[in-house]
Amino acid sequence: MLKTSLPALFLLLSVALAAQDCAKMYDYFKEGVTLEYTNYNKKDKVEGVLTHRVGSIEEKSDSLIATINLTTTDAKGKQVSEVSYPMKCFQGVIYMDMRSLIPQQSNQSPQVEVEMKGTDLTYPPDMKPGQTLPDAEMEMTMRMGGIQLMNNRYQIKNRKVEAEESVTTTAGTYSCLKISYDFEYKLMGTRTTHTEFWYAPEVGMVKSVNYDRKGNVESRSELTKVEQ
Repeated sequence: MLKTSLPALFLLLSVALAAQDCAKMYDYFKEGVTLEYTNYNKKDKVEGVLTHRVGSIEEKSDSLIATINLTTTDAKGKQVSEVSYPMKCFQGVIYMDMRSLIPQQSNQSPQVEVEMKGTDLTYPPDMKPGQTLPDAEMEMTMRMGGIQLMNNRYQIKNRKVEAEESVTTTAGTYSCLKISYDFEYKLMGTRTTHTEFWYAPEVGMVKSVNYDRKGNVESRSELTKVEQ
């Protein structure tokens, strides 16, 4: 009896500690934390603001699941969209829903059915320069009355941790890992852009820059405010 119960006890302890470690490792994985990002176009003019707020945290036996509320406003402060998506932390690994990267429209007709499926972006706790990270993909299908209106495919590939760098924005100075990847999407043809992304465990993304195929800057985003 004792021999069979000890392994089960150790398993229960290990999964419980995994959830606790997530709460300790990431400051932005806490209820009420709000991150504000300012988006700039290729002419370095403000395009809008993205507000990322942790609405709730659900603690399971082996993980933490956060509900993230995303609100987007344009350059004039008018709300453009408001969506929610889950973000999970399991054994120190962050699983980011691909929907966080795809623009959503809040004025979409209620008669339109949207189906999304795919894989999550993962961020392990021990990332190092030179490390390759898993790809991620998502497919979004829109239908109305059984008729398919649109089918979009998005893929993030060639993810690599490039370097350790310090990044300063109006929100503060952070020790970051610079991650690069290619973003490919299929909508009336295939288009690919290249992104450089600076990540810090305290806040997640600190800065990102998007480039076209010729290496020209298309847009950038910076963390401009943190509320905890």
